[in-house]
Amino acid sequence: MPRKDYKMVCLICSLSFILFAFLGAVHFWCFHEPFYASEHRKLTLYGKSLPEHIGISIEELDELTSFTLDYLNDKNASLDRQMNIKGQMREVFTEDEKLHMVDVQKLNLIANKLLLISAIICLICIAFLLIKKQPFSILFNVYKKTMLTVLSVFAALGIWVFLDFDSFWTMFHHVFFPGNDLWILDLRKDILIMIVPPEFFYHLVIRILFTFIAILFTGFAVLSFLGRRVYD
Repeated sequence: MPRKDYKMVCLICSLSFILFAFLGAVHFWCFHEPFYASEHRKLTLYGKSLPEHIGISIEELDELTSFTLDYLNDKNASLDRQMNIKGQMREVFTEDEKLHMVDVQKLNLIANKLLLISAIICLICIAFLLIKKQPFSILFNVYKKTMLTVLSVFAALGIWVFLDFDSFWTMFHHVFFPGNDLWILDLRKDILIMIVPPEFFYHLVIRILFTFIAILFTGFAVLSFLGRRVYD
């Protein structure tokens, strides 16, 4: 097999790992309930704590968060739910909120499939290179170039997030939820956005970016080590 073909396998492996790293970071933080609990206990809206602003207890907010996150991973689940909010029994989410969460659920289920597929492709490529006894230095060199290219893109995104998160978040929704404005919710009456207000999403995106970069550099360090020691 020509050397350039092995480099193509290495490129596919690198891209698959990078996609896996990004989606893995997204999935971890989006479904890491201790993170939600921590944010819910420190964020405020209009001078009130989140539970007080919503009109439920902190324990009820934790339970409602778990319920909402579970929905995102189960295409057969429903968001129909009633709670005592500010002393009145009512449906938690409006129809617009539910319709938006249908879109979010679809996006999450696609991301879950891509996470699995990228991991499988990466492992197949590594197995192929091992069977062919190709030095890891080849994979390392290809991964290094690919990683630096991807990092340059994410560095620009990171600067955008730091300087103007609102415009970044708006563009994100225009890209992933084209053709509707269901994601535009009211912090005074829509419980969905009260659970995860804009400041929450800022903290979420920052954690995803830093975790993603940490995984990329971990992969870099591992391949650098293997490239010097395997098949020398």
